[in-house]
Amino acid sequence: MSRYRGPATLIGSGGAEVEVYVDLRSKQREWSGTATIGDAGAADDDSLDRTLRLPDGREAQVTLGGSAVWSDVTPLVGSGPPPFG
Repeated sequence: MSRYRGPATLIGSGGAEVEVYVDLRSKQREWSGTATIGDAGAADDDSLDRTLRLPDGREAQVTLGGSAVWSDVTPLVGSGPPPFG
């Protein structure tokens, strides 16, 4: 199991970028975690599917858990290989 905790950027379908703090874990081929956003108003894209970019430029597709409505902590489910190792 590998883990990444730190800053990241969520990119919406329209290209809007939101800075977040993520806590991600991978277990075999699956990975998931949470994103914490300081300003929920900045995340006004209604799409559940986003691109997650780590500070080193690696990216992966994620789906927001629950609904597209942001709270302090939003669950994320990754798609494809994790962008952390």
